[in-house]
Amino acid sequence: MLSISTGFFQARVAKILYADLEQTSEVKRGRMTTFYLRTKERTFEINSTLLPNMASYVAIRDFITSHVAPKEKNVPPIEAGKYCFRCSYEGIGEIYDSNGGILWHFKTLHKRPHYPYGLFRLPDFVVYDKAEKEIFRIKLERKWALAQFAMLENGSPVCIINQRSILRNKFTLNFRNGQKWVFKMPLFTVSFGGWSEAGEKIRVRIRTHNIWYVLIDTNVDSPQLAAALAFIHRERLRFN
Repeated sequence: MLSISTGFFQARVAKILYADLEQTSEVKRGRMTTFYLRTKERTFEINSTLLPNMASYVAIRDFITSHVAPKEKNVPPIEAGKYCFRCSYEGIGEIYDSNGGILWHFKTLHKRPHYPYGLFRLPDFVVYDKAEKEIFRIKLERKWALAQFAMLENGSPVCIINQRSILRNKFTLNFRNGQKWVFKMPLFTVSFGGWSEAGEKIRVRIRTHNIWYVLIDTNVDSPQLAAALAFIHRERLRFN
């Protein structure tokens, strides 16, 4: 147990169990150094100017620090189907898991950075893993009148993405595994989503135009579906 002076004129003595110490820190202000001890209830401090000399302060600081057991961080498990998409207007961004870790990143392969999207050519949209390996590539197949895109994995098509509205706020996704989706983004709303022929759902909430929070039913969650939604996010920004 640790006894420490506290209160007005340091007139009171507080007793602290070493097991109750959650964190220690040190702040230097000119000639004065203060050592902070934090418990769940409050924070205590030891001021170096109240001790006979700096050596006494250092000895007390090091002794207390040696008795503070490191606290294990409780990292919650990653929730399947829960993502955050961040995309710039140039079509560059990341896909995050439920704990904020980057799963994949993507970019639009512009040849002319000063003119991101051409009138007659739309650059490929490529998704990479954390090792910078390409995992998906989405290419324009037909531009007029409603665009059609193909998602490729290892050079083979895994999904056809079709634009279904001249307002560019409705898309269909036809996956090679048989899944078919409709994804709608009504105007003037921050919440929208999509649904499959089998009844599964995708829910999206917009934090800003560049940040989407996405929830996909866990039984249909897949990297291919997440990549397709990231591409649709890019398309929305492209015409925003």
